Amino acid sequence: MKYMFLLFNAESSGDMAEESMQPWIKFGEDAAKLATMHGGEALHPGSTATVVSVRDGKRVVTDGPFVTTKEQLGGFYVYDCENLDTAMKLAEMIPWAPTGYIEIRPVVDFGQ
Repeated sequence: MKYMFLLFNAESSGDMAEESMQPWIKFGEDAAKLATMHGGEALHPGSTATVVSVRDGKRVVTDGPFVTTKEQLGGFYVYDCENLDTAMKLAEMIPWAPTGYIEIRPVVDFGQ
């Protein structure tokens, strides 16, 4: 079953120096031994977000993240895992798990 892993943490400077990427590279290598990755991306800070809704037939646009909180959605992965136990094991391996939160959600299969 495919699971989406939503990565939440306090926003940082987004340092992408090689040494700061090493835990993420190791996670990718270790995760490949447990499950098949189907995608994943890091996101720009919440301050770059645009939220769109429609109220009374009119578009309403708000700058910034949908939820105002210290922790922001910083990225996501999609992995095909054997079961939820495997997904939870994978989640605890994500470098942000010790300081943030990893939300795991099953992906709906519409049979396509």
